[in-house]
Amino acid sequence: MASTTFSVEDARKSILEDGFFCVEDPVVGKRVLEIAEKGSPLLSEEGLEFCKLNVLDDERIRSILESTFEWCGLGLYRRFGSDPGHIFSFRRGGMQAGLQVLVVHLWSSGSRVIYHSKSHLHSLNSVQAANGLFEIPLANLGRVGSIGTEHVFENGGLAIVDARLAFEIKQGSPITSVFAIEDELKGWAKIFLPKSEDLVRKVPEMESKRIGVNVAFIAGGTR
Repeated sequence: MASTTFSVEDARKSILEDGFFCVEDPVVGKRVLEIAEKGSPLLSEEGLEFCKLNVLDDERIRSILESTFEWCGLGLYRRFGSDPGHIFSFRRGGMQAGLQVLVVHLWSSGSRVIYHSKSHLHSLNSVQAANGLFEIPLANLGRVGSIGTEHVFENGGLAIVDARLAFEIKQGSPITSVFAIEDELKGWAKIFLPKSEDLVRKVPEMESKRIGVNVAFIAGGTR
């Protein structure tokens, strides 16, 4: 079960050593469920306001991002569905790749995920998966001694994860925000948004001196 308490020091230590930090939060769980029930696209004004309120303005998340990176930008914002039996990571390269990307998972109540502790410290064989992530065979994790622990978000919550960490979504569809340092972000595709007055106004409201948003506006719709 995820913790119900938070301290910056404990969270940073957990992320550096184990590759992730989880905290249970029923308010987050309720908000994730609400936007899912509304069917609001994440790349809409309401979806971006959700990101601002529940990610960028969340003091726990912001404190970890700002204490880890001199500057970072939001480079991916989407949902990932459950896929039991399949283990993924957002980034590979192990210790040599370094900590350059952090992933924020927002979970609704009843969600279950397996995070494979310390897998971020190893360069693991993987293949590009259809969902854009890297899929890792379980046997590879066993060979490096990485132990998977199931975390149950009974009432919802959040996790801050090193992008190199291996994970398996057993139940739930987390709203996922991925933050990368500037040099890493340069090689990523932009988040494409339709060019509307509301969205053009919303993006600067999300940004700060230390955290940006990697977007491009497209006239007439998204790509």
